[in-house]
Amino acid sequence: ASAAVVDATIIQTAGSKQRQAIEVDNKGQVSGQTTPSKDSDARWIKKNGLYKLGYKQHTRTDAEGYIEKLYITPANAHECNHLLPLLEGIAEGTTVYADKGYDSEENQQHLEEHRLQDGIMRKAHRKHPLSEAQTKRNRYLSKTRYVVEQSFGTLHRKFR
Repeated sequence: ASAAVVDATIIQTAGSKQRQAIEVDNKGQVSGQTTPSKDSDARWIKKNGLYKLGYKQHTRTDAEGYIEKLYITPANAHECNHLLPLLEGIAEGTTVYADKGYDSEENQQHLEEHRLQDGIMRKAHRKHPLSEAQTKRNRYLSKTRYVVEQSFGTLHRKFR
């Protein structure tokens, strides 16, 4: 059976500075005294304690890391809502590997309905930690997901 590896990465807009002390509302808009961006489609997102203005690149690669499909959303778009478009055209029986950001009942149900193998890592919820079996499963799945991270690394190195 073949594999599809799905993930997302942040693409910062040119000239946007990383900021630490700004407020961002739930629509990804900056509130308070800041210079407005000329890029009206870009949105702010907080990652690793820094605010970044830009977009999110949602990507599907094959098992070897070659990009098969990608699309762009504003940076504040949550990953779990953007799995289905990446799965269009995948053959039945394909294992879909994805990180915890894609863990939702809707996505799991979609995989089952389309006869795709579930390789989505499980996310712990408040007061519901992962079982030992789920933790082991996540560790196993993470060993396959590295190919999409390598693709992102190449893109970020080559196209800064």
